[in-house]
Amino acid sequence: MFKTVLAGARYLEIWPDHPVISAVFPEGRVKYAMRWARRLIPPMIVFILLWNFVQGGGLQGLQGLSWLTAGRANWPLGIVTICLLLLAALHGCYWAGKRSQLKLSPKQERFYQELCLQQGRKPCSAPTMYDLAVILKHGLAGKDHSFLDRL
Repeated sequence: MFKTVLAGARYLEIWPDHPVISAVFPEGRVKYAMRWARRLIPPMIVFILLWNFVQGGGLQGLQGLSWLTAGRANWPLGIVTICLLLLAALHGCYWAGKRSQLKLSPKQERFYQELCLQQGRKPCSAPTMYDLAVILKHGLAGKDHSFLDRL
């Protein structure tokens, strides 16, 4: 399972950010969501931990902040919430890892082989979505983006 998650993280790094490609494949939306998850999940975890600390009486001795400690902390719920946030991010990488190992459909395989020939590369005999991502990334690095019209 961890190999799949790591492969998914690599796959999302390689997947090109382009509006035409994002309209055809769902990887662009997953990559966008994972980018936001990397930014938002750590502050949310810190907030949950601090909130439980304050609600449990962590600021009991400070004058003027006693209203913060009126309730009790709910550590089990905080831990479950943190696990849910982390599992949501892992699920995105796991999905991408499974997706990267999928074989291309016949139409996608023809597009992949045409793109390999156009770039002067040797196509794989059984290409996967990962191979397509690599070729698309190299194709977008060049100046000619006419291959996007055939998507």
